[in-house]
Amino acid sequence: MINPQTKAPLKAEDLYPLFSEELSRQEMNQTDAWIDIPEEVRDKYKIYRPTPLVRATELEKALDTPAHIYFKNESVSPVGSHKLNSALPQAYYNKIEGITNITTETGAGQWGGTALAFAARTFGLELAVYMVKISYEQKPYRRSLMQTWGGTGNRFAQHVNQSRAEDHNRKSQLPG
Repeated sequence: MINPQTKAPLKAEDLYPLFSEELSRQEMNQTDAWIDIPEEVRDKYKIYRPTPLVRATELEKALDTPAHIYFKNESVSPVGSHKLNSALPQAYYNKIEGITNITTETGAGQWGGTALAFAARTFGLELAVYMVKISYEQKPYRRSLMQTWGGTGNRFAQHVNQSRAEDHNRKSQLPG
C-alpha cells in the first residue's frame, strides 16, 4: 500500500491518526505468522465461545453428496454473528492506549454498529455510530441493539456540514 500524501510505502505510523497504534502495527505486520490474543480479550470470548459445530444435513442432501458438511454456528454470540471476534480486540487496544471514545460508520449495522457497541461497552468506551440512511430507517432493531449497549446510532444524512448543504439536499432524496 502507498501513502497517498508521501507516495512512499505505507507505514504503521501513517495509520495512527485513525487506529490504535497496536492495531496499526498488526495491520502492517508482514513477519509474524501469529499474533497473540490478549488474555483480557480471550476472557471475553468465553462469553460465547467455543461456537458449536453443526452438521448441514439438508445441504448434504441437496448436493447429493456422501461428504459430511459442517459449519460453525456464530449466531450464538451476543450480537448474532462472528463480527464480535474482531470488534472485541479493537475496543481492547483502544482502551489500553487511553482512548475513551470511538467513532465508526456502518452500512447495515452489524459490525460497526452492534458488534462494536457491545465491545465498546465491554471495555468501558463510548461509541458513536454513523449509519447509511437506508439502513438507519429500515433496520431499527440494529439501532436498538447499539443503543442497548451504549452506542449512539446516527444517520449520515443528519450530520452533513454546512458547506455541503446543497449536496445534502440532493442526496437526501436518494435511498442509501
